[in-house]
Amino acid sequence: FPLFWFNMPAILKGWMDRVLVQGFAYDLSKAYDGGLLQDKLSLLSFTTGGSQEMYSKEGIGGDIRYVLWPMQHGIMHFCGVKVLEPHICYAPENVSEEKRKEMLTAWSQRLKSLWKEEPIDCSPEWYFK
Repeated sequence: FPLFWFNMPAILKGWMDRVLVQGFAYDLSKAYDGGLLQDKLSLLSFTTGGSQEMYSKEGIGGDIRYVLWPMQHGIMHFCGVKVLEPHICYAPENVSEEKRKEMLTAWSQRLKSLWKEEPIDCSPEWYFK
């Protein structure tokens, strides 16, 4: 998805609101590592309008991990889902055709080995270190 105002697009958020409901995706007594979807994996794959430098600790947008906290930790991890490292293509509209092809190749290669990846820690330390 395209990162939109530092979040997922409204249509995707609406889908999550309708599908990830109490009793199916979460129960208040069973959250995070004990959540109802604990045997599932998630991977956010998205594009940004800004460069990688803009989403660094020193950048104007702040560390991209701060942006990911509500989506990965607050939604996915809350439901018990194990979260993989996100796949981010920074500013594809502002790079060369060659760089866009490299982005697609990297995504294709990652998909081939996705099931071998280890989930991230998904703790505040991972996001805010």
